[in-house]
Amino acid sequence: MRVRQPEFDFSNSHAHWAPNLEFAQSQNGASVGIPPLERFLNRVMAKARKEIKGDDPESVALRADVTTFIRQESCHYAMHDRMNEMLVRDGYDRVPELEREIEAHYARLFETKSLAFLTAYCEGFETLGPASAMAWCGDSLDAYLKDSDPNIETMWRWHLLEEYEHRHVCYDVFKRIHGGYFLRIYAFFYQLYFFSKYAGKVKNYLLEVDRAKMNAAERKESKKREKMVAKMMMKNILYNLLQVLSPSYRPHVLPIPKIWQQLESDIDAHWIKPQQKAAPNQDLTASPAGHPA
Repeated sequence: MRVRQPEFDFSNSHAHWAPNLEFAQSQNGASVGIPPLERFLNRVMAKARKEIKGDDPESVALRADVTTFIRQESCHYAMHDRMNEMLVRDGYDRVPELEREIEAHYARLFETKSLAFLTAYCEGFETLGPASAMAWCGDSLDAYLKDSDPNIETMWRWHLLEEYEHRHVCYDVFKRIHGGYFLRIYAFFYQLYFFSKYAGKVKNYLLEVDRAKMNAAERKESKKREKMVAKMMMKNILYNLLQVLSPSYRPHVLPIPKIWQQLESDIDAHWIKPQQKAAPNQDLTASPAGHPA
């Protein structure tokens, strides 16, 4: 795992950052929910890290993995916060209100659920990362990403690349805290319901604003495209998600996304300042400025 801090400029970006606006707004809907969710993930993992005792190599390594995970997620939600400002700038005024609603959901979870459930919830959400990475760090979205805003496209690819990298951390923490199969599966479906609910609520609001400016024929076509996008995204991740249901599921052995290495090289070459590139033996357990661990 590496903590990268790429530079993306959203100052000239817009909500319709891809030619298929329904695809763009679907991703924007997910983006609004990511900062509250990933702040929640970090709080849970920081709490769990305190329970991982011992100076044995396995415990030391797991605590270090959690620290790197937190740093990566901190960079992710900071970047999504910046991207989401674009939506408010484009006139989607209810975005901050919807984000506060999502934030309140995770605050309630953190305050009322056991650590075992919270770590299972985090593991459940993190299973979405590798499944999504297979699409974003492959070529299955090429038709939707043609002529898209390179800052936003690459931001998503960078995010999913790192989700693939740290795919095992929440799993390992859950195994250490509890490890039960049925709790893992229950939490997987629990988080999937709420993530889909809130991402869908934001997407519906964004498209509602868009469609208010369309005539009847345009609205009909927009709804048709929305269904096609949903079907395409489900097709791209469903197979990879089905593996999660197996009692023998281990994220450590999931296949590497198709263009993962090519993408990593491109991000290093074009989106990360030279002084921010981590040397292979650089200590990544300390927090970067502005991203508390």
